[in-house]
Amino acid sequence: MAAKSLMKGFAVGAVLAAVMTLGSCFGTTPPGKANPAPSPNLQTFTPANGSSSATLSIASGSENGEVSNAIQKASDESGVAITMHYMGSLDIMNALEQGGSSYDAVWPASSMWISMGDTKHIVKDAASTSTTPIVFGVAQSKAMALGWAKPDGSTRPVSTSEVMDAVKAKRLKFSMTSATQSNSGASAYLAFLTALSGKQQALSVAELNDPALQASAKTLLSGVDRSSGSSDWLKDMVVSDPGRVDAMVNYESLVIAANRQLTGNGHDPLLAVYPSDGIAISDSPLGYVDRGQKLDGAFAKFAKALHSKESQKLFEQAGRRTGLGGTLANPNDAGVKSAFRADWGINAKPDALKSIAMPSADVISKALDLYQTALRKPSYTIWVVDYSGSMGGNGGRDGVVKGLNAALDPAQAKRSMIQPAPNDVNVFIPFDSSPQNDTVAKGTDTGAILDRANALEAGGGTDIYSALDKAIRELPADPSQYTTAIVAMTDGQSETGSRDSFMSHYRALKDKPPIFSIMFGDADPSQLEDLAGTSNAKVFDGRNGNLASVFRTVKGYN
Repeated sequence: MAAKSLMKGFAVGAVLAAVMTLGSCFGTTPPGKANPAPSPNLQTFTPANGSSSATLSIASGSENGEVSNAIQKASDESGVAITMHYMGSLDIMNALEQGGSSYDAVWPASSMWISMGDTKHIVKDAASTSTTPIVFGVAQSKAMALGWAKPDGSTRPVSTSEVMDAVKAKRLKFSMTSATQSNSGASAYLAFLTALSGKQQALSVAELNDPALQASAKTLLSGVDRSSGSSDWLKDMVVSDPGRVDAMVNYESLVIAANRQLTGNGHDPLLAVYPSDGIAISDSPLGYVDRGQKLDGAFAKFAKALHSKESQKLFEQAGRRTGLGGTLANPNDAGVKSAFRADWGINAKPDALKSIAMPSADVISKALDLYQTALRKPSYTIWVVDYSGSMGGNGGRDGVVKGLNAALDPAQAKRSMIQPAPNDVNVFIPFDSSPQNDTVAKGTDTGAILDRANALEAGGGTDIYSALDKAIRELPADPSQYTTAIVAMTDGQSETGSRDSFMSHYRALKDKPPIFSIMFGDADPSQLEDLAGTSNAKVFDGRNGNLASVFRTVKGYN
């Protein structure tokens, strides 16, 4: 049923070290919501009878929260309690490189993360739990207008060149995760390049150097209207504001999840459109981490229960495929039918999954570098930074300076593949009781921003709203040329006298940028949640972690 280890049928193992710098693949905080607890990424499962023979601690991609029913079922059947630690796939890889940390098992989005991280060969009995392809989820009205869908919701296969032509004609925009920060984004991007090359074989370095291929890829990626560092958050973003989205590139299972929410809220569904000339697959493997803790017996019981017919049926009811080659093992089950709906464009037949030939590691490395430095749509990021008096007292200023360096210093940022590109724009607006003058950095030379951030001293009160009002006046004249975002950072409660004025000005904008917030110190979560909810963005909690890491994560969303 589930292929062992590297899922050779889908050739995912070839990705290897070239994607070592990819960041978190999935997020758990929905748009407009701050993390409500110190440890929001933990989920526990206890057998139904209330007792357990053992507890397994699993480092898991957070997308597996969508199959919690299957996990609970397996816990019940095996008598094993489970603690899920939801994190990005890169974090899982790093944990393996360090000997597994304190985890008893790993469950990333793709086998590549086990392949790259398991240098000590401590992962045993890794097996795929399910598969899901990466597709276009297109708004129903848009899919019909483009001639990609019929009134009954069924869709036809669409070539990548057709998508590019629709973008070029300004008939289509789409949201997508960053290729350097997300497993789904990287896989989709490699599929685009392979299809646009016109070859039915793995890409070569010579082909990547072809100016015609680069021009085509740049044209296609110019259609990206919102970027994200997380596939799950991308889905949540679309559900929160369906009227502004033409399409998203995401996992088939997350298109299904989005449609359940959209239709439940009275909106039209997204229609799944399958690229006819190449598709990428996630294989979601679960493997035991042998640290000498002697829990292999408990793992075997849980893994066996997770692969039972009843548990696998729950996977399929959540929109994952569990049969060989991408088939459905339970096609006649009512719950599975309600997920794989033809009127949502879902094609449950395995012949729809024409997987691409993955290139070698050196080609993937070059492709990702090209994406970040030359092919993606340029970003326009406005950093609104708190320099109030409290920033000096709790060390917040130093944390912010380190964070800005991690996100904007080309050498540091390159380690996380978020380095600025020649056409990027970064704007720095420090504030206390009022906004100060801005500093603008165009291209890769961000030294002026970093020098000023380091030279400024903390002092005064806190008014984030007047600073945000200044930020929206600094937006580009033609926002369609960039992926735009405002990043606001504060450690305290803001004065609110200018809030209504800012909100009025923001809502009057034709193109409304997301306002991502970083919360630390004594920042008021409700104020930042309000900003995120208004702009369909996200709050990042930096109160209990490394601010430099948080800054890198935020930059991955733009």
